[in-house]
Amino acid sequence: MTDTLRTRLARTALDTADSIATVTAGAAAGLTTYRTLTTRPTEIRITLALATGTLAAVLTDHHAHKALTPLRRRLGAEHHTPARQAAPAPTREQLAADARADAAHRAASGAARLDYSHGALTKAENWSGEPDGSATCEITPTARLLAVPRPTDRDGYNSRTYLVIRDGEQPVQIHTIGDLAVLLDAPAADTAQPANGEEDGDPWQAIGRDLAIAELRGPATADDQADEDNEDEDIDQEAEAHAAGLL
Repeated sequence: MTDTLRTRLARTALDTADSIATVTAGAAAGLTTYRTLTTRPTEIRITLALATGTLAAVLTDHHAHKALTPLRRRLGAEHHTPARQAAPAPTREQLAADARADAAHRAASGAARLDYSHGALTKAENWSGEPDGSATCEITPTARLLAVPRPTDRDGYNSRTYLVIRDGEQPVQIHTIGDLAVLLDAPAADTAQPANGEEDGDPWQAIGRDLAIAELRGPATADDQADEDNEDEDIDQEAEAHAAGLL
């Protein structure tokens, strides 16, 4: 007979003796109580008998276990709790993934103060967290909601500041879901400049262009002055002809 089989048989015998003592004590206490209360109604006798028997069984099992413990140790038949397998240490990748998930859940939880209806902003699956604690919720192809952690002194808990970011614009902080709706309804700022660098209908622009052309042409020469005088004379003669009805 091997040691393992001997230990197993000893443990079984001791467990059986413990169980027999427990059941016997409980049954004896319950039966004695039932027979003693002959003047009481049957329902009360049964209830008290069950209560007394249960209490006697619990006490007997406790004391029997303590009494048999030295014998179990001598026979090597103790009940050993299997050791729990130690969990592997987290890796950097796992910690980064946990930090992203934590940021998404914190952003969704904090968004409850923006939207008391517990709408889409309060769902963690709609947020994309980052290891630095920030998280982003895509609203439209050109607009997103950014949750930025703000440290506080309350047990290290981080509250969140919520910013709306639109392409080509500065971030705008919001405090309610209504602020977000208003910002999304507002037209995007037009930062595009005219292709030729000029603004339509700007007379100063035209004046500046004319002055620049004049500068490029340089000072007028004697020939240029003569040509201008001839042009003025032709214009005057044409005007006199119109006035006389010749043209």
